[in-house]
Amino acid sequence: MAVFAARRAAFSLKMDSNAVAIFPSKPVYLRNLDIDYPYRQESNFYYLSGFEEPHSLILLNPRAEKYKYILFVQRRNARRETYEGRRAGIGGAMETFRADTAFYIDQFSEQIRKILPDSRKIYYTFGINPEFDRQMRELFIERRSRSNWPIEDPGPLVAQLRLIKNEGDFRMGLEKAVEISARAHIEAFKSIEPGMYEREVQAVFEYVFRKMGSPRNGYACIIGSGPNSCILHYDTNTRQMKDGDVVLMDCAAEYGYYSADITRTVPVNGRFSREQKQIYQIVLNAQNAAIEMVKPGVVKTELDQKINNILGEGLFRLGFLKDKKDFKIFTLHGYAHWIGLDVHDVGGYFREGKSYILQPGMVFTVEPGIYIRPEIFQSMKDIGYSDDDIAEIKQKIKPYMNIGVRIEDDILVTGAGHRNLSAAVPREISKIEKMMRKTGIGNIKF
Repeated sequence: MAVFAARRAAFSLKMDSNAVAIFPSKPVYLRNLDIDYPYRQESNFYYLSGFEEPHSLILLNPRAEKYKYILFVQRRNARRETYEGRRAGIGGAMETFRADTAFYIDQFSEQIRKILPDSRKIYYTFGINPEFDRQMRELFIERRSRSNWPIEDPGPLVAQLRLIKNEGDFRMGLEKAVEISARAHIEAFKSIEPGMYEREVQAVFEYVFRKMGSPRNGYACIIGSGPNSCILHYDTNTRQMKDGDVVLMDCAAEYGYYSADITRTVPVNGRFSREQKQIYQIVLNAQNAAIEMVKPGVVKTELDQKINNILGEGLFRLGFLKDKKDFKIFTLHGYAHWIGLDVHDVGGYFREGKSYILQPGMVFTVEPGIYIRPEIFQSMKDIGYSDDDIAEIKQKIKPYMNIGVRIEDDILVTGAGHRNLSAAVPREISKIEKMMRKTGIGNIKF
């Protein structure tokens, strides 16, 4: 709770002096008939409170003499709690979650009219919870005729705080999420063999996640073999893997609301072919070069340029390009994003039109990739390659078709440089092949 209190204090310092902030919880979503989707609290709400119940609101009022932090919560209900588990109620909101005071959520409309003078600015994010959006619009319409009543999204202010991780973030679960995810990747390496279905590899990941305390995935598991390795966010995971395929595994756990994000690409039969090695090594060289650059003061886009140069040069040497600058038809996506409470975490990448300069406490992925798929030839035509050029390149590419390689690690910027949080998962070809000769839990037959 001390971590959450420190975050509220830091956010309050960023607020306008004569303002209040209201944060809505995420609603409960119906999956089908009377079954709800598993509930997860909205990230900013959790970041500031640690409170996980739905149908709740945070109100921060830093100028108040007494009640600066107010929680609005569900009423206690013995019958519902028998089915769904214990609710905090007003007592728990104050005793456990350290609210200065608390009210029931059905009292919000009444209490907000008492708390807010007409002229005060409100921080509130629309689009998270439709029911609370409706109440805020009603209040706005009611007061608009009497005074100026500005509303501003607090998201960008919270994002500034969430961008720089500190001891609290690591203590709450960020590094543990990476550790669990790394262990699962290693177990998957040892389990993969020809004839398995992609879903069986997913099952290995999710078994390790739950065994080690992760309540849910950070995102839907991507287990793409053969042609599916070239589909960036493929998560159907139904194909039977074949001897000679590569399988791309982009899968990570959530722990303490923090998500890791790790990707590895391995040969299904345990040994990379000559063509697979060539593509894999280009991607690994690019990733290694970018990671080595990471330190405070480096402009983030410089990492992208380093990766671009190595990928372009490698593809050109293989004869896949007429010009190095055309490499993007093989790479398709960006190479980095922040991680934290969301797998693609908040914080932005540019400020005032300039790329962020890396600072201690930033945590982000480095994830170059190359995807050799049939659609590549249409992309070549679109950028002006002649039919003769394409015919020549087709012959060179043919042995490499349906090889998709992405390697992704989670990098912390430290005061002295960087630390690869996911370094426990092998990346070198020889180490991957050695690990795949071992036996894992996925080899159990049912």
